[in-house]
Amino acid sequence: MAKKTENDKGPVQLRFKPLKNGGQSAYLDIYFGGVRSYEFLKIYLRPGNSKEDKKYNKEQLELAKRARVDRMQQLLNGQLGLKDYRRAGKDNFIVYLEQMADTYEKNGQTACCTHMRSAIRRLIAYKGNYVTFNGVDREYLLGFIDYLNHDQYDFDKKKGDKGHETRPFSGVYKEALLARVMVALNKAEREGIIIKNPGREIDPKLKPRSEQNTRCYLTIEEVQKIINTPYRAKNHVKEAFLFACFTGLRYSDIFKMTWGELKIGDDGTVQLETRIKKTKKELYLPISDNAIKWLPERKDAPDGQRVFDLLPDQPGNADARLHTLIRHAGINKPVSFHVGRHTFATLTLTYGADLHTVSKLLGHSNVRTTQIYAEIVAANKRKAVNLIPEL
Repeated sequence: MAKKTENDKGPVQLRFKPLKNGGQSAYLDIYFGGVRSYEFLKIYLRPGNSKEDKKYNKEQLELAKRARVDRMQQLLNGQLGLKDYRRAGKDNFIVYLEQMADTYEKNGQTACCTHMRSAIRRLIAYKGNYVTFNGVDREYLLGFIDYLNHDQYDFDKKKGDKGHETRPFSGVYKEALLARVMVALNKAEREGIIIKNPGREIDPKLKPRSEQNTRCYLTIEEVQKIINTPYRAKNHVKEAFLFACFTGLRYSDIFKMTWGELKIGDDGTVQLETRIKKTKKELYLPISDNAIKWLPERKDAPDGQRVFDLLPDQPGNADARLHTLIRHAGINKPVSFHVGRHTFATLTLTYGADLHTVSKLLGHSNVRTTQIYAEIVAANKRKAVNLIPEL
């Protein structure tokens, strides 16, 4: 039973939860707009009675009291949105997700839209098409994770086979779906609909994760195979994919790239100056000779014309054509356009580029996002040295 403390009347009460070591953990008991929630402060009181312990506990208690007053003031001042917050008990979370999916589609964020609509389908299969924001609590999310871990999807067999079979969801698929739900909950928290995203209280070990080292990429030999494979289709799929392998650009950025964004320096070098569609950040990317080879002939195209103007406007259609090229090249890997980005990262790190530089070239805001490629390269090096037979 949590220990009560002396609080003034109000929507936020300071409580303490006993710990196994005899200490206590401070948390806020919030009842607001007809909804109860808890917010742990990561403030702990020591179990000892020494002078040092008493001084420490007094300081921590003051911090906890200050946090309570700040949170209550936010609520009373409407900084968390009194009107929006009351929506948590009646508004449908599924409808909220559908509105986000529509926005993704409108903004051309195809992958986000696809994953969000998949998440909606799976959530409906899990618990139906109506759940309030209050209903999306920790238990609801844990149940959804369990559903993803144990359910299966229908898989169409190859042509000529009768019927279909079922397969479990992949780690990548499960991770992508839960990520969209978490993004929506974070957005609802920022808008004041909920006080806190309940997903943050779930142990990361319980969340679905894809195996990092299974991320698909191409070796330099496989890139050469694609270069050598004839492809006479009247589109820019081959050229654009190889351009991605040598620049690390996403499909959305290659698709919208115009001739005017390619700047030629006094020394003849080429640099792409563009705004990344996904992050809206400016990117200044040097274009290597390997990449320049795959630019279509400009002729008299104006600055505003797209460089790869024969690309399909949907990444899925481009991937379907790319699969044909990959198959003819004799490569047995699940290659999509995004694999070009992975390939650029692993190749540049393999041939000596430092992690920070590659992170900047990819447009990552945090170098930790790039770390996965460094781990792949390190694993490949370990495999390489172990190929030498024991003497």
